[in-house]
Amino acid sequence: MVEETAIRVQINAAKLAGQGIFGILQMVASMLQARQYGQQSIQSLNRQSQALASVELNDKTLPYVRRQLKEYSVDFAITKDKDTGQLNLWFKGQDVDRIQTAIENCIAARGKECPTSLLQELSERAMQRTKELNQHRPPPAQERGERL
Repeated sequence: MVEETAIRVQINAAKLAGQGIFGILQMVASMLQARQYGQQSIQSLNRQSQALASVELNDKTLPYVRRQLKEYSVDFAITKDKDTGQLNLWFKGQDVDRIQTAIENCIAARGKECPTSLLQELSERAMQRTKELNQHRPPPAQERGERL
């Protein structure tokens, strides 16, 4: 009689533990699915609390660049100036290396199909803009203690 009760308690405890673990796994899975990479709105980029940088784009290079940035999981937004019609590619400043690599891969993969001079110019402007932004960035805080 006591043994049956102990077994029931153990079974119920195992069920509760299993349900708790399953609930946690469902929450983690939903959070991972909610994480969005690729093209986003400028507002969602601003909510990520990262410094943003921008580069001007051409209508011709836009599809190629967009495809490569999605492959590299770069968060970016594209805006169009209503007055001039100029397209701007907005991205987080920390993604400059990935953007540089994506543009270089676009140049290499597309060859004649992709307007390479425009992409090279875009790549150079992105690097120049990043250097300008990094000049205004304060130096990192000094570490406390000794370095080993």
